[in-house]
Amino acid sequence: MTSQATGKARNIITWILRILLGVTFLGIGIEKVTGTMGTIPFFDAIGWGQWFRYVSGAFDMAGALLIFVPRWTSVGAFIITCTVGLGTYLCYAKALFNPLFPLIMTLLAATLVWLAWKPKST
Repeated sequence: MTSQATGKARNIITWILRILLGVTFLGIGIEKVTGTMGTIPFFDAIGWGQWFRYVSGAFDMAGALLIFVPRWTSVGAFIITCTVGLGTYLCYAKALFNPLFPLIMTLLAATLVWLAWKPKST
């Protein structure tokens, strides 16, 4: 595969992940902040209090919005990688529910961090 074709494929995959993760985590963040879709019992089960639901939701929404800004995509994806990665660990460690979905989301967000990362040129 040529370098130009590789760059084009990378760009397409990056945009697909941007849309998928951005929309998904914007929705998840809104659910957490509003306390819908079972988020209140989930955060009760974690045992860290409802304040953590608000903080987590705010980070999810901020990360999702940053994903849509090309210059900040890797930062937004990194924020989401951290929040959903912690969620994956908590689901597994506390046996709250199947950690497969958050694990997949963690891996997709980490992939977007890698794809969107543009090191500073010196």
